[in-house]
Amino acid sequence: MGLAGLYVLAPYIYLTAQKQFDFWPLSIIASVIVVVCLAVLTEWGNHAPLTRKRASESAHLISSLGIYIIAIQIVSMIWGNAPQTLRAGLDTTFSIGDSILTQSQLLMLFAAGALLVGFLIMLRITDVGLRLRAMADNPIQFALYGYNLDRHRLLAFVLAGVFAASASLLTANDIGFDPHMGLNAILLAVVAVIIGGRASFIGPIIGGLLLGIIRAQVVWHLSARWQESITFVILALFLLLRSEGLLRRKTRVDAH
Repeated sequence: MGLAGLYVLAPYIYLTAQKQFDFWPLSIIASVIVVVCLAVLTEWGNHAPLTRKRASESAHLISSLGIYIIAIQIVSMIWGNAPQTLRAGLDTTFSIGDSILTQSQLLMLFAAGALLVGFLIMLRITDVGLRLRAMADNPIQFALYGYNLDRHRLLAFVLAGVFAASASLLTANDIGFDPHMGLNAILLAVVAVIIGGRASFIGPIIGGLLLGIIRAQVVWHLSARWQESITFVILALFLLLRSEGLLRRKTRVDAH
């Protein structure tokens, strides 16, 4: 939930930086850096102390909700509650077959694809990626092997901040933004994780793609009003029938 608050902050930081520098690449970098620093701060000031005290997952969730509420209130007080947009004027459209895509949507497609491919390559072929996968699989055993758990947790929060800021800026450039857009984004992310499964990093990506395709088909064949209802029907079905998600974890049985 705390990440939803950082997700909201990114476009507002971008707008503020753009007014100062009037140079969009620098404004993007400034926005990402601020969000990453705040993500690290949430780990240092909230999650790390709770982890050392062996707090429950509920404690982490409640404290994250508090961070989200604080972030939303700060945004509302400084920038107001009115919806805003990063674009000036109408968006350029392109016809691809029977589909019509805007320039913002194409930018989102290529940028998100590049980020995901880069992330998956990093996980697969680098030593850092291997350590992150090991930490996600079993953090206690990871620490027993002598690796610095706190440092790698910080790295995970840095990556989370980069992805949150990038997704937020791309979405804000496409459809605009307001102080409450983070909650819907984080809920959809949770549904995608449940659909894809937590057994691997690729599971939530697959879940997100499937969820996006289904929601688009709902808008095309029914109405946008049915999007949220269909989303949570799918969530309920997965929780009832396949709670581990599409990609299950295979547990190795050792011989005694």
